[in-house]
Amino acid sequence: MVVPSSVPSLWEAHGSQIYYIPYQFGSLIGPEKLWNDIKAHRFFTDYWSHSIWIAIFYSLGVHIVQRAMANKKAWDLKHPLILWNAALSIFSLFGTIRMGEEFFHVIRNRPLLESISYSVDPRQPAAFWAFCFAASKIFELGDTVFVLLRKKPLIFLHWYHHAVVLVYVWHSASELVAGGRWFIFMNYGVHTIMYAYYAITAAGFRLPRVLSMIITTLQTSQMLLGVAISFIVLYYKLQGKLMQQSFENLSICFAIYASFAVLFMNFFNKSYLTKKEKKTKTQ
Repeated sequence: MVVPSSVPSLWEAHGSQIYYIPYQFGSLIGPEKLWNDIKAHRFFTDYWSHSIWIAIFYSLGVHIVQRAMANKKAWDLKHPLILWNAALSIFSLFGTIRMGEEFFHVIRNRPLLESISYSVDPRQPAAFWAFCFAASKIFELGDTVFVLLRKKPLIFLHWYHHAVVLVYVWHSASELVAGGRWFIFMNYGVHTIMYAYYAITAAGFRLPRVLSMIITTLQTSQMLLGVAISFIVLYYKLQGKLMQQSFENLSICFAIYASFAVLFMNFFNKSYLTKKEKKTKTQ
């Protein structure tokens, strides 16, 4: 592992410039050996806007399937659901570990501000797992399929979250946004726990309610931290400091994370605090 001699370094390809913190991983694992930074970046640069259409068709599909299932029997998808959630949890765990190596290296060895100023090294595994993170937002739309076919309650937060995150993440991938180091690591970590919880409960095991509250709290916390980081990046960009994040991406980021923070806090209040108050009054 090499400690960088200078920060930032500059990566250039097909008209794009990315300022990053050099970091060489000690080893490459599995598909990381096939990583091609040029092709991956070109893909998101050329096609990130397609995510908008995917999000629109997904949102329309949600309502179409919901109506189609209105008078039909719910599907029994217990075993596929267990496998689905377990697979996503394991995938997120690998992402947490590999992104975590670069994340903690930067936090320990560089000024904290640089962690949101300069991107991950485009040629290293952290960029590969950032690519996988962006790609996973397509697969995570499958969460909604299970909800609809099993005829479980579908709240606005669920499908809104999937739709807008897909668009924002793909736009961020086209820029390799520096703050993504935080967002991706946090999200991988939360999803490791969240999908493991879903897999266990899908198997029929009853877990303490406090675990569900902890997961919701973690989700809300990452949203609030996302808003805080957006403000910090905006402040320094207005001061003229080099920040690897465009004003366009920053605007999308702030709007989305602010809305998430409000929605998750509202969900937490309705799910845990309001119900607890009602239960107390009836006793």
